Amino acid sequence: GSSVLVDFGVTFPYILAPGEKLEGTYNKALDSAIAGTNIATVTTERDTYSGSADVTWGDPTTEINKTVHIMDMSDLFGEIHLGHVTAPDNATFTYSKSFAWADYGMAGSHAYANTAWIVETEQSADALLKVNVQGYVYETAFAKGASAISFIPKFMRWGWTNPILPGEYNWELWAGAAQSDTSKGTLVGSVTVVYGADGIVAVTYHVDSPYMLEETHVYAGYNMYPKIRSGKTFVEPVAPGAYRNEGPFNGSQVYVIAHAVVGLPDPNFGPVA
Repeated sequence: GSSVLVDFGVTFPYILAPGEKLEGTYNKALDSAIAGTNIATVTTERDTYSGSADVTWGDPTTEINKTVHIMDMSDLFGEIHLGHVTAPDNATFTYSKSFAWADYGMAGSHAYANTAWIVETEQSADALLKVNVQGYVYETAFAKGASAISFIPKFMRWGWTNPILPGEYNWELWAGAAQSDTSKGTLVGSVTVVYGADGIVAVTYHVDSPYMLEETHVYAGYNMYPKIRSGKTFVEPVAPGAYRNEGPFNGSQVYVIAHAVVGLPDPNFGPVA
């Protein structure tokens, strides 16, 4: 790719007899081996001639750092010796670390620095491992069966009470359904309710991934809503703190309210740049 002067050990102009050879040498400093074509040009009194040949490389007379040792320093593992690499072979070093959501205790982003270097040359490369921990926002959830009766308009709070007879039921579990409107909520799982021949009402929650079940409260009773004494009268609170399972029952119709607090993945969660 560039002109290079060739040393033939003679002074030009030079008379080259027929059948004889003139051999020249040159030195060219290169950072690395190159692929390409070498073109030699000769100018005589009569004309200019040229010839070409592919550049070929032989074994080096001296090899420096043919084998090198690779070290690694990270916030996760400290300093470790990964191994060695011998030219011209490539090498990959692999190590792993398991990250458990429970180990962090709270949402957020964490960064771990990592540096790998060649011991012999002190050349290095840096990387930053970013761990983004999923956060949750918590919503009130209620089970809604086929015969569900909304708390609204009798109460300001949204939710449903469900009339049942002995048998097994499977209801949808809705979170954040303001005004008891499921189009405003999120379907987070289901609730299985069994009203057995023994009069016992059993409620089982099934929360789908990636949602998280935080709390549960169940009311089961002959009345549509819980009744508690307040002075000389009874009131019907629908706050979950007033729920209780009043069974066993006699096989007649009862009402069930299945409440939960469910964690939904934070919609603002995402990788940090």
